[in-house]
Amino acid sequence: MKKLFYIISIFTFYLSFSQNYFYRPIEYDILLSGNFGEIRSSGFHTGIDIKTKGKVGEIIRSIDDGYISRIQVSTVGYGKVIYINHSNGLKSVYGHLQDFSKEIDEQIKYFQYRAETFTINKFFKENEIRIKAGQIIGYSGNTGTSFGPHLHFEIRTYNDVPLNPLNYNYKVEDSIRPEARKLFAYKEKKGSLFKKRLKMKKINDSIYETQLKSVDTIFFGIETTDKQSFTYNVNGTYKILLKENSSDLIEFKFDSLTFDEKRLFLKHLDFKELVENNSKIILLNNEINSNYKFVRKNQSGRFYVKNSDIKDITIMLSDLNKNNTYVKIKMIGDSIEKFGGSKRVEFNKIIRADLSYDLTYNNANVKFKKNTFYRDTTIDFDFKNDTLYIINPYVPVNKSFIINFPIDIDLKKGLYLARLDKNGNKFFSSSQLKNNFLISNTKALGKYYINVDTIKPTIKKIGKNKIINKNQNLGYLINDDETGIKKYKAYINDKWALFEYEPKKNYIQFRPDNFINLKNENNLLIEIEDMVGNVTKYQETFYFKN
Repeated sequence: MKKLFYIISIFTFYLSFSQNYFYRPIEYDILLSGNFGEIRSSGFHTGIDIKTKGKVGEIIRSIDDGYISRIQVSTVGYGKVIYINHSNGLKSVYGHLQDFSKEIDEQIKYFQYRAETFTINKFFKENEIRIKAGQIIGYSGNTGTSFGPHLHFEIRTYNDVPLNPLNYNYKVEDSIRPEARKLFAYKEKKGSLFKKRLKMKKINDSIYETQLKSVDTIFFGIETTDKQSFTYNVNGTYKILLKENSSDLIEFKFDSLTFDEKRLFLKHLDFKELVENNSKIILLNNEINSNYKFVRKNQSGRFYVKNSDIKDITIMLSDLNKNNTYVKIKMIGDSIEKFGGSKRVEFNKIIRADLSYDLTYNNANVKFKKNTFYRDTTIDFDFKNDTLYIINPYVPVNKSFIINFPIDIDLKKGLYLARLDKNGNKFFSSSQLKNNFLISNTKALGKYYINVDTIKPTIKKIGKNKIINKNQNLGYLINDDETGIKKYKAYINDKWALFEYEPKKNYIQFRPDNFINLKNENNLLIEIEDMVGNVTKYQETFYFKN
């Protein structure tokens, strides 16, 4: 028993020491533009977004001793990102970097040149790149799927379970209570979902009140956000607790979540509200799996009140600094006042989530696997006027599905499958051609039809200067309006050259490095290919002065 106590004590001390030992990844106090667990278009946020004074190039440091286990360079996701394993069983992640430190940059460029690719995903062994606590590893940026300069920062376990970094003594000033923005009541009847928005009256700084008269079985949905002191950014709420009287029923608390759980928010949002009003209404109806890491309690979230009876329901919203907001709901049993909510939109084809479907219409074929959708739903499925309709803008798609679209025209060069969304926006879907079918593996519902792209991509040099030195870049704008850029490659003096690509700006650039031996006079060739195989070649001579 004493031995067990000793082991637990040592572990507790070690964990506490590890948490206190962590450096900040930036050189000043942390302000957040995004927090852990908040709802994004890509799913629950698995880290925190740290503000970098609205600019790129801020110094980023390792939070502890360790070794680099992975470096990725991508045009999407985290962009330029470093993963560092630490001796305490944790891993730190630094995303959207503009640049790596000079030493790290040289090493990753070696692998980029060897593979002749800008995008790369390289794993390292324990003794290859050792890192000290506080060591500069890179500089903040806006690379990948990022819409403003910041540092995406994560703490994970070795097996890649994200943990809330704010539980590791990264203090953020916060005296602001979470906000209850919208509250809805829902009922299901004969397979249809009805909802009603409830008006909340603010009683004081921490309490909202509302009431609902009904004898239906009801569950609730709430939109909640949170802010921290000294910043205007609107973030997610750390904890949501549904209570009846003093009994805790459902509790979501974002200390940890897995990547398998990341997209599950779609299943538990009112997706119609998300699509139409960009409102993230979290449904508190106990359908969320109790085994999810962010679910602490998961009892019944459905309430029935007999005629003239009363139930007192509370939704408590909390942040990590224990600032609390209370939404108090008085449910009154009333058989006279009917639930007057709006009905969910229904479409012509019923799709059960637990079944697979192989649908064919006028030789157009769509294959849905089991659990393509999060729950039973309906879609419009039709083929008319050379357009395939797979429509329900109000349901999220869980798994990709396959479209086989027939081609009955001789022209095949430049053909692609296009999609229109509910607003009429056009997107490239696929140019994969097999046995007179265009094949698309997609998660997007909409209207699908055949289109043709015979226009080559464009490339334009930035500036007119043909003379550069070691501190200057060669920059070009590349673009393809119809289907988008598929790939590009560049050669200097017939040798592959590393041009970095920033799709948000349609921009590629070459920065003189140690892997290309520049001469006084140099020949440059750039080739750009779009998604259907149209190719543009650009050639010029430039001069280098060391």
